[in-house]
Amino acid sequence: MTQKTTLVHLQSEIESSLTGLVKDHRPDELYDSVRYVISGGGKRLRPVLLLLSAKIFDVSIKRAMPLGLAVELIHNFSLVHDDIMDHADSRRGRKTVHVLWGIDTAILCGDVLLALASECISQASDSNQSHLTRVYGTMIRELCEGQALDMHIGLKPDLTTDDYLHMVDGKTGGLISASLEMGGIIGNVSSETCMVLREAGKSIGRAFQILDDLLDLVADDHRWGKVQGGDLIEGKGTYLLAESRLRSKGKDAEFFAKIRPGDGLSPDEIPVARSKMEALGVLYNARQQVQNYTNDALTKIKSISGNTEELEALITDMAQRIY
Repeated sequence: MTQKTTLVHLQSEIESSLTGLVKDHRPDELYDSVRYVISGGGKRLRPVLLLLSAKIFDVSIKRAMPLGLAVELIHNFSLVHDDIMDHADSRRGRKTVHVLWGIDTAILCGDVLLALASECISQASDSNQSHLTRVYGTMIRELCEGQALDMHIGLKPDLTTDDYLHMVDGKTGGLISASLEMGGIIGNVSSETCMVLREAGKSIGRAFQILDDLLDLVADDHRWGKVQGGDLIEGKGTYLLAESRLRSKGKDAEFFAKIRPGDGLSPDEIPVARSKMEALGVLYNARQQVQNYTNDALTKIKSISGNTEELEALITDMAQRIY
């Protein structure tokens, strides 16, 4: 199979397995919202990463799938609760759960997704069940820690890129690291290889998030599916904003210092902000960091014994989203 065919095949297997999880669950007053979230689509990158990691060690899709479903369910659990905390009206072009069903049901929906993920972890037939459970718990804890930091990071007047990346390691990198590591655990690899997979996931998470911040500002909004400069309009703390504050002086420093959650830029100011960031070398730096972290992840993956080509190809593709 070609890389694209493999990806489509894995995504199809994941979609089918997710749909079957709560097909007949009741009451509908609760599970309609759960089914709505599960049917939301997306590239399912985290479970795909897990399945490709497991494949390196000759683990079948069927055997690794419960773990893949678990990480995708946790990802969606976090999104439902994030949307409540962010008072978001939409996600991926669809109304959020709390808008359609109310906050109480949305909280329960997230809780059910978390419970379903735990059930999936318990279904993984593996001699290293305690190791899987430990990594699973660490993943959720790091995700929550990252979200807590994300809620406050934009308010820091002295926000640094190190502060931001520490948050990313939990909120974005935690899931990706756990996905790769669990693929190794079910493949019965050494603790050293598990650490390599985990560290590779951390680098992928950093590359993915920095690129996400970059695309928010520079991607064509019709192709990107979001308002260009949305993060700056919201006053959200990002890698670009932290780097801009570090590099700017005088009036430019004042311009970036005023950007805070709930007090962001107007849409008319976005081209000005982009021009300033370009002049400061912030956008170039961000592109370089995406490549650096991607290369670091690829170097680590290539050091693993086994056929890593499909996983390498996906990591490379993740860093080459069009902008």
